[in-house]
Amino acid sequence: MAEDRPNPEDLLEIVQREESQQRKGKLKIFLGMAAGVGKTYAMLMAAQQLKKEGVNVIAGVIDTHGRRETAELLKGLELIPEKMVEYKNSTFAEMDLDAIIKRKPEVVLVDELAHSNVTGSRHPKRWQDVMEILDNGIDVYTTLNVQHIESRTDVIESIAGITIRETVPDLVIDRAASIELIDITPDELLRRLKEGKVYIGNQSIIAAQNFFQADRLTALREIVLRYAAEKVDHDLHGMFSSVERADVWKPRERLLVAVSPHPISQKIIRITRRLAFNLNAPWIALHVDDGSVLTNNEQKALAINLALARDLGAEVITISGIDRAQAIQRVARQKSVTQIIIGRSHDHYQWVRSFFKPNLVDRLAMECSDIDLHVIRTPLLQKPSGSGWTWLHLPKNLWPYIVVLLFVLSLTAVDDYFLDIIGYKIAGITFLLGILSLSLYFKKGPIFFAAILYALIWFFVFIPPEELFTTRIEDLILLTCYVLTAIITGILTDRAKRNHEMLMKREKSITAMYDIVKEIASSPSFDLVLMAVKNKLSNVLGGKCEIIIKKLDEGLLFDESNLVFHEEKEKNTAIWVFKNGKEAGWSTSTLPSSQYLYIPLKGARETVGVLAYRSKTDTEPNIEEHNFLYTVGQQLANYLERTFAEEKARKLEHHHQVERIYQSILNLISNLFEGPLLIIQDAIKEIKTEIPQFTDKSKNSLEVITTASTNLSRILENISAMVNLSAGLTPVKREKYQVRPLINTCCERIKKMKYPFNWSVKIEPNLPEIMFDYNLIELVFYNLAFHAMEFALPDSTIEIKASRQLEMIDISITSEGQSIPPEMLDVAYEGFYRLQDVSSSGLGFGIAIAKTIAEIHHGQLKVQNIPKGGMLFSLLLPTE
Repeated sequence: MAEDRPNPEDLLEIVQREESQQRKGKLKIFLGMAAGVGKTYAMLMAAQQLKKEGVNVIAGVIDTHGRRETAELLKGLELIPEKMVEYKNSTFAEMDLDAIIKRKPEVVLVDELAHSNVTGSRHPKRWQDVMEILDNGIDVYTTLNVQHIESRTDVIESIAGITIRETVPDLVIDRAASIELIDITPDELLRRLKEGKVYIGNQSIIAAQNFFQADRLTALREIVLRYAAEKVDHDLHGMFSSVERADVWKPRERLLVAVSPHPISQKIIRITRRLAFNLNAPWIALHVDDGSVLTNNEQKALAINLALARDLGAEVITISGIDRAQAIQRVARQKSVTQIIIGRSHDHYQWVRSFFKPNLVDRLAMECSDIDLHVIRTPLLQKPSGSGWTWLHLPKNLWPYIVVLLFVLSLTAVDDYFLDIIGYKIAGITFLLGILSLSLYFKKGPIFFAAILYALIWFFVFIPPEELFTTRIEDLILLTCYVLTAIITGILTDRAKRNHEMLMKREKSITAMYDIVKEIASSPSFDLVLMAVKNKLSNVLGGKCEIIIKKLDEGLLFDESNLVFHEEKEKNTAIWVFKNGKEAGWSTSTLPSSQYLYIPLKGARETVGVLAYRSKTDTEPNIEEHNFLYTVGQQLANYLERTFAEEKARKLEHHHQVERIYQSILNLISNLFEGPLLIIQDAIKEIKTEIPQFTDKSKNSLEVITTASTNLSRILENISAMVNLSAGLTPVKREKYQVRPLINTCCERIKKMKYPFNWSVKIEPNLPEIMFDYNLIELVFYNLAFHAMEFALPDSTIEIKASRQLEMIDISITSEGQSIPPEMLDVAYEGFYRLQDVSSSGLGFGIAIAKTIAEIHHGQLKVQNIPKGGMLFSLLLPTE
């Protein structure tokens, strides 16, 4: 049925994810419940088995912890030397990430995935090094203890009674292609601890008294076994086809967790991750900016909480809205959320808050009745000390309350002075007007304070004593109206102010974005666009911005006049961001010692530059500033990509025009020289026929003329072929031929020319017939042979081979003698390339024509140096 069909977008996402993973390395994790269970030993055993199977495996970093049997398994494995990092006048050894990537093995061993790198390393955490290794297509074997899994940290901390500082995000573990559980019983692990096989010396005694206790190890073992079972169940759908996964395991659940700067958000985030993992469901971490002013510590706490959610695999969303319940409900509807996870904090004044309005949990329960609501119990907040006004959100700065108090006392004095004239009821009205005027300048906390203070003063000071306890009902109603009016006015005014502030902030951002887009669209030159964007960003964000763009088809172009980029550290960070397409530098977890935050400018097809930003106040950019930087960067990247595309198109058109001129000239040369060359060749034949005897000197001269005319004839033949192929005038007639007759015929023809070389022909038997144009491939063979002779030494051997290489037929010609400089190999295929530093006349047109003919036949042409000196020319033609 139609409704049972898988969503095409889901299928496309699955296929793209699989293709992306295939291009990257695979991760294998050896997982255990604690140190000493044998993870490193098992990893080295697996590495030795791989080595026996012929796999290129190396050890990136291994910590044997002094265990002799573990160290024995390192024998025979190549170990990459560790890199020494200087920090605070001390030297530390860390894994050499660049050396591993440059070495490019098939598999690398990286012990202790949760290890923290010393300050000054590229990444603060070793798991980030591993991710970069995987991105470079290298498989990684690594070890990990269950207490370092981020989503399990809070549970294990409560069980073991310890603080876990080194964690690995669950997204890294989800990346693992396989997890091998290394399991032993707690009794066996304690026995190994006593024998000194886990820690050395006093460390064993300390561990036995603290972490290594039977009950704790049993609980850890249960956690790791349960985690392994959940991981297997979660990965089970990977054994089915993409269509089956899209159809059978469609994500029916979608979770949303509300995130705030409060520390309890970390616990709620981890719980949500575990629920989403068990349900195999996507999840969203939502922060609602309700306009409240956050302190620096609160902003940092919020950034940490959102980073934790992102590391655990959440889709992080930040929206603005005064009403948090409405904002959460709106996102839940838009994202088709089925479950909302939220925390309930039990503070001392919650009953007072709920008196004024329903709390967030109650509102969500009422307004999102079709969505399941998980309310997570959170620890009891510490009882506040000092003033009982905490429930009013008393700010640390008491000046608003002091000002309100002075205003109330001043108005009381004025009303008391005119009391005989205006009466106590008019005094109440002036109090109400005073509250309304205060609401224009202060938030609801001071307004509540003023309302209660006004009510008490009016009731006990201005109502005459004789009427104090015989007040008429209207006075009590009037008193109640004063208080309610003040409270309602304070709430509405405070909400209006926050709305105004949020609108102003949004308008500022939109206006700045409009100005930047306008500058990009209207600036008359490329340099003016970059200058305008830099200045606008610097003004809006209150910092310093730099833009580094790439050269056309090359790397980054640094402004040498900028002193910042005189430092190698800043240059290297910018280059790393450009190559990897990820942000790095200041305020990030990658190369954090840099002065600037570097953001890649990624267009639709390529990375075109890097945006660098540094705050003047040295405060990290908040979420809005970060998003603004990325939005501007995206607009700038699109502009740069269009500019580069236009420049490439202009250069390509220029190149085509030059090529058309070249073809016209070459065609003219070929036609003009063809006639005279035929006359010369005919004259040589007549001279040889009519004059039977020559002196030795005359014979040599005649041979020189014959060779020169033959070479000139070959050059003109190549020119004619190049012109005709480029213009599409040469029809390609592909038919089935054997390679052997072609090679034998060509070799016999070359040998008749009596060149001073020895020839060795080796053709593999039973080569299949393949499809090719006989005349064109013959031309390729002659060109390769003549080039091999140009590079060969006199009386040396030129070897011709034909063999089958998988689905290709390889026709190779090897000569002993001169070589091409390695840095010039890439340009050897160009039509006008000539060697300058060797006696050979160069490659010229022949290689360019041979490459073109090979590509027409869906084959390849390779030009390589051989180690002992000489050249290897290979023509690869497909068997099908």
